[in-house]
Amino acid sequence: MPRPVIPTPISYCRQCGVQLERKTINGRLEDRGVFMRRIYCNQQCMAKGMVKEVCTSLSHTRMKAHRQVKPVCQVCGATGRLHVHHRDENPSNNSPSNLMTLCPSCHRLSHSPRTMADGVTLKPCAHCAAPSVKQGLCNTHLSRLKRYGHPLAKKRKTASGWVLMYERGGSWFSSL
Repeated sequence: MPRPVIPTPISYCRQCGVQLERKTINGRLEDRGVFMRRIYCNQQCMAKGMVKEVCTSLSHTRMKAHRQVKPVCQVCGATGRLHVHHRDENPSNNSPSNLMTLCPSCHRLSHSPRTMADGVTLKPCAHCAAPSVKQGLCNTHLSRLKRYGHPLAKKRKTASGWVLMYERGGSWFSSL
């Protein structure tokens, strides 16, 4: 008794939409598994289907923008962990005039209500070149003021334990 014939599933060409039919090769019908994997009706449709369109995904536009990052923050001059900021806040507009290289602190401030785009000039910190947040201090010096009572204070480990030290002229002293 011969094996029962399994019906051929209906499928269509991905490019032109024509219904696919099983081919006859040397008098034998194309294998059902091979037919089910076929997605194009001929080589011309396959060639048209393989052409990639220009990618406009958000991740792709971010990659293109990060190729133009500069070595320093354009506001405070920081060099580590730089971000690319779009001035018009449109991530697909990667023209060089729209891009700005910022450190994370300046980038966060650029999206805050007191933004640099609004024409508000952020004053530099009284102790470094970073943009000030409150009381004329940057985030680092403001947190030191809140923790230790002085913007230049920092805890340092010594042989005898922890000591409150103050930065003055690039050097550290145990008292002011």
